Amino acid sequence: MKSLTRRLSLLLIAGLLATNIVAAQDLGAQLAEFAKLGSGVAKGYVTPLASGLGNGLNTALYHSADLHSILGFDVQVKVGISRVPDDQKTFTFDMPPTISLPVTIGAITQTVNLSVAAGDYDAKITAQSAAGEDKVTAITTKRAIPVGGSLGSIPAGTKLFELPGGTKLPVVGAIAPQASIGLPFGLEVMGRFLPTQEFDGGKVGMTGFGVRYDVDQWLPLFPIDIAVHFATQKLTLKDKADADVLSASATAYGVEVSKSLLFLTVYGGFQLESSTIDVAAIKGANFAGAPFTIPGFSVEGTNKSRFTVGARLLLLIVNVHAEYSIAETPMLGAGVGITFR
Repeated sequence: MKSLTRRLSLLLIAGLLATNIVAAQDLGAQLAEFAKLGSGVAKGYVTPLASGLGNGLNTALYHSADLHSILGFDVQVKVGISRVPDDQKTFTFDMPPTISLPVTIGAITQTVNLSVAAGDYDAKITAQSAAGEDKVTAITTKRAIPVGGSLGSIPAGTKLFELPGGTKLPVVGAIAPQASIGLPFGLEVMGRFLPTQEFDGGKVGMTGFGVRYDVDQWLPLFPIDIAVHFATQKLTLKDKADADVLSASATAYGVEVSKSLLFLTVYGGFQLESSTIDVAAIKGANFAGAPFTIPGFSVEGTNKSRFTVGARLLLLIVNVHAEYSIAETPMLGAGVGITFR
């Protein structure tokens, strides 16, 4: 059981945070590198990944409008993903007007003051986002810069510093275990839960709750099943030192319909939703080594509503379903598990 939980947690981490980041470095450390240039730059780096996380959490919440009978239940692993558009794989930002940093040429290191106004470096930089290619962005001098002292001058093209690359993932989103159980009065409750698990980059945990209500019980002989749902969930990520990195919260409510024929169920629905990813205050050291703290910030999920169509196969107790959601960011969802009606 412990091994199964561990595997689920690793799947969750891979889907939620695209662990090519945390496998190479702690996500907090990545953000700290961008935070040296301001909180807006750090936000630009993480936004595509964070928005995909929020949208993914609100995906694949149901697979039928025919609710469980009393004490009927299912246990599944759910996934919600979206393709990363090319225009979100990079982002462009304004460089600070001035930078003070140590520059090394040969065996000599000297702290120098550089500025955009003097043409020392580019005013705008395009770098990889967290969902972009796994390649660093080098910030270099645009001209030969006389600085005096032991260096004399800094040649044009000298590398000042590097910004981390992204994950090179074609999709972003979320993976989560989900369980549902039928209750009296046409109610069904569902939960998403993962106790805090450690991985190479830190710790992750998740809780979620939802409720569904059988509408067609009030419509005798109605040919299709109708239900409504509400769900809320929260995920937290901490770094290796147990400090907060981010928390993601998502809420959704909507209506779904379905029609079953033997082992096949076709379903669809409409949902209103919201998601917010709160990135904690970022601590680090600037180019001169002095400590700094950048205030935390929030990233909103792009999707506010969606139309969903999908299909489910129920073979004995094995339940497999897949769906497509039409939204500002289109989503693919799927689930696999066991069901006892």
